[in-house]
Amino acid sequence: MRAGDASRLAEVHAQAWKETYVGMLSDEFLAGITAESRLPGWERLTGDPEAMVRHWVADDDGTVVGFAGVRPMAADAVREHELWGLYVLQSHQKQGLGRALLRAALDGRPASLWVAAENANAIAFYEHVGFALDGTREVVADWEDLVELRMIR
Repeated sequence: MRAGDASRLAEVHAQAWKETYVGMLSDEFLAGITAESRLPGWERLTGDPEAMVRHWVADDDGTVVGFAGVRPMAADAVREHELWGLYVLQSHQKQGLGRALLRAALDGRPASLWVAAENANAIAFYEHVGFALDGTREVVADWEDLVELRMIR
């Protein structure tokens, strides 16, 4: 990730959410997910040298089309690292970018992640790369009570 990526990362983040969570979250909720609403978070991340080494982007001829982010977890967490996000625009899926981002982000290290319970495609992807559901679930009230499942490897 580079400092100049914030604007495009915000666009990709918003678009990826709209593509990924259609049918899981209401149209009204997804309409509120915009590049403008995501930009402050990406500006903070791209301005933080420590965060920059924990985030990776996939690009197509210099245009960001996906990203992965990892954060360290507390010592008593189920895993030392959490994959907090892995998104690739639908137009660039099934090309190996998700796997490449995952390799760059985790380099084979054990990690945890949360995935929407209704997102069968994501669950299958993560299972294929070595993650397994561990039986832990949570309801995210701020996301219209979306049910998420934890996966670990």
